[in-house]
Amino acid sequence: MFAALQKSKQLYIITLDRIGDYLDLLRVELKIREQQVAIKIAGFAVAALFALLATVFLGVAIIVSFWDSPHRGLAAWFVVLLYGGIAGAAIYMATKRFTSPPLSSTIRNELQRDIAVIRESL
Repeated sequence: MFAALQKSKQLYIITLDRIGDYLDLLRVELKIREQQVAIKIAGFAVAALFALLATVFLGVAIIVSFWDSPHRGLAAWFVVLLYGGIAGAAIYMATKRFTSPPLSSTIRNELQRDIAVIRESL
């Protein structure tokens, strides 16, 4: 009984000692994640702007190419379908392809290592 109390006291001391480290680690991880998200947002914004301009000019070029032919209406509808396809592909990629690891993965790894150390000491 006294051994269990002594071990729980040691566990409490280790936990109190490491809480500050965990909070510091969380702050650093949040700062790193903030920078990564800002860079991704800026990159995606520039890419989206130029992709929009490219698709608009592509649509105009297709319609102008068929302007004097009897297929002008068909070319315009093709451009509409092309824009819809590009929008659908962009939405699919945005929702399925770009996932980031959970924010707490580093803290979880540190906690698991500390738990392993505590188990070894008990």
